[in-house]
Amino acid sequence: MDFAFTMFKPYRARGGRKDEPLVVVKPNGRIVFNKKAAELLDNHFFCMLGYDSDNRALGIMPVTQQESNAFPVRYAAKGAYIGAKKFFRHFGILPEQVVESTPFQHGQFIGMRF
Repeated sequence: MDFAFTMFKPYRARGGRKDEPLVVVKPNGRIVFNKKAAELLDNHFFCMLGYDSDNRALGIMPVTQQESNAFPVRYAAKGAYIGAKKFFRHFGILPEQVVESTPFQHGQFIGMRF
């Protein structure tokens, strides 16, 4: 008797990128940092957001205090997040699906392409 078994291969490996910094932009306008990427925020509770349309890049500048156009950073056990739906709508760049990116440091900014 011959058997032709098909091996289980998950679409996405669990925990494969835990050690790498990762930033996710969700369709609800939330910017989510995994634990490693949250370290780049240096425990700041506010940030300023900017957009570079030529490079399709988001710039996040952590700041120490609340300003009129600053967004609050919320920390959780698995990282941090920023609710920025107004920002994405202002520039017309709210993604229709989840966008993942490796963050990079550029001067005072934490950048990500999407």
